[in-house]
Amino acid sequence: MLVQATPADHDLIARMWLAPSTANWIEPPDDGEIASAIDAGFAFLWQKNGQAVGFAVLMTWVPRVMGLSAFVSDQPGQGQPFLRAVLAHIFGPLNAHRVGLDCTTDNARAIRLYENIGFQNEGRVRECWQRPAGDWTDCELYGLLAREWRP
Repeated sequence: MLVQATPADHDLIARMWLAPSTANWIEPPDDGEIASAIDAGFAFLWQKNGQAVGFAVLMTWVPRVMGLSAFVSDQPGQGQPFLRAVLAHIFGPLNAHRVGLDCTTDNARAIRLYENIGFQNEGRVRECWQRPAGDWTDCELYGLLAREWRP
């Protein structure tokens, strides 16, 4: 179930975001990013059996154009229903025209999820992120337009 995050969820989101299991796939949050997203109504938890098993953080690039800043699902099989719920919110109540994201080129699981949902690959940015171990990695850019969204 998709739940809008509250200030009480800040530390939980920070722990999931900074977990060692996500370090190779997602850039750490900027100072204040989580609190700002919560205040703007752009931070969400995915709950299963009353427990948070994932989170998503959105940002506005320009009016009606959203970015998926962070998306983490800790339980196998929960990524697709979680992302579909986030997209239903983006294209429903938020009335977005487009949502975009980037993903490291070697994150096959995430790429499969995004492409199965309908995101279109829009290009590659070479050596755009330095992982904690020090190596640079390329990222793929993905986008989904409201008219392409199939709930």
